[in-house]
Amino acid sequence: MPATIPFGSSELGVARRWFAGVAVSRQCTELAAALVEVAGHGLAARVQLVAAVSAAAPRDVSAAFAAWDSPADCSVAALGCFRSLLADAQAALIARLTSQCGVPPTRILAVGVHDPGLWTVEHCGTRPARGYVGLSDPARLAEATGLNIIDDFPSRDVAQGGLGGPLTPLPEWIILRQPKQAQVLLKLGRSIAVTFLPASSRGPYAQQAIDRIQSFEAGPGTALLDVLAQKLTGGACSYDPGGRLAVQGKCIPQLVEHWLADPYFDTPLPRWHPRGVHPQRFLADAMQMAVAQGWSIRDMLCSATHFLAQATVQSMRRRLPDIDQAERIIVAGGGQHNGLLLRKIAELASLPIVRLADCGFAQPEALEPACVALLAMLHVDQIPANLAAVTGAQAPRLLGRLTPGAPQQWQRLLQTAAECLPQTTQLRIAM
Repeated sequence: MPATIPFGSSELGVARRWFAGVAVSRQCTELAAALVEVAGHGLAARVQLVAAVSAAAPRDVSAAFAAWDSPADCSVAALGCFRSLLADAQAALIARLTSQCGVPPTRILAVGVHDPGLWTVEHCGTRPARGYVGLSDPARLAEATGLNIIDDFPSRDVAQGGLGGPLTPLPEWIILRQPKQAQVLLKLGRSIAVTFLPASSRGPYAQQAIDRIQSFEAGPGTALLDVLAQKLTGGACSYDPGGRLAVQGKCIPQLVEHWLADPYFDTPLPRWHPRGVHPQRFLADAMQMAVAQGWSIRDMLCSATHFLAQATVQSMRRRLPDIDQAERIIVAGGGQHNGLLLRKIAELASLPIVRLADCGFAQPEALEPACVALLAMLHVDQIPANLAAVTGAQAPRLLGRLTPGAPQQWQRLLQTAAECLPQTTQLRIAM
């Protein structure tokens, strides 16, 4: 069970605060929001999920984003309109969230907002320079809700030479950590992300555990299966429900080995891309091979499921030096409902697999916005949230841009931030 404090309990001297998080999916098609109750401050915080809601993004928003690969693809006017529409949708979702949970908006200290953004990579001399343009409009959102908004989390990491992500490993560790049990979190989404969560209590040795957190993209994810499922069913199924289509086929070892030999898997860490691993990288030549060899789409789907399991476990063993300390795998994301995929991962990893819901996180889809809420908390508590070993940044930095809400909300935030001033500053952070 994750370390949480039940709502009915009371602990003398433990400050309780509320933070909300709004996450926009990588394809800008879905919005999710969560409210968390936090007891304590910073790395010692205990987190309780209060409520979560989700909604489809406005069609104009998802359609516009699908056509943008970089900031050069959109005009200033188009981006301005996009940001306004997105902010209005985010404000409506926050209103739903607060009305559902019964927590007055005035008790929410800040709202973290994270979106996929627009990214560029320019080559300045011999070193590539990354750029990030956020899609949120924090001023409009603050005006609509009256709440303090913290967004633009990737920018400071990018300025430090980092990839700009992943930025959720530290919040994930805070939510799911166990005092005596190391774990691996597998997010089986459109790409598969692996995160090693070391065992740790909230004592003075927390920083040693944080230094051992590792996270990276292991390879393509359910997007690969979705494309094959759509081809197999002529578009009738947008995904393979429960893996039931894949189990009707047979695995093609030649195809699995071909995919595993892709140079992507030799890419050194840190390894992360803002839009994930595109399935077309693995499908283009595979379809040609299928025509030449007479493979069926059903067999390709079965092979792709075996491939994802093998690629994931091989990446864990190859990239996680402390993998032998892990006692279980926690799975999240849409792929957790694919029975064949989970069974193959469990067989190959020789570790028990549990779903996020089995770990006390009642609403598994709320993990991402809950982590964004904790990014806002870490900003207020003045704790750097980017992990250099994970993002490649030269140094940890305080992440996020703060936009004040209504005067009363702003004053509460200033008072809380003043109470969280660190007594000492680590030399590596100060420099």
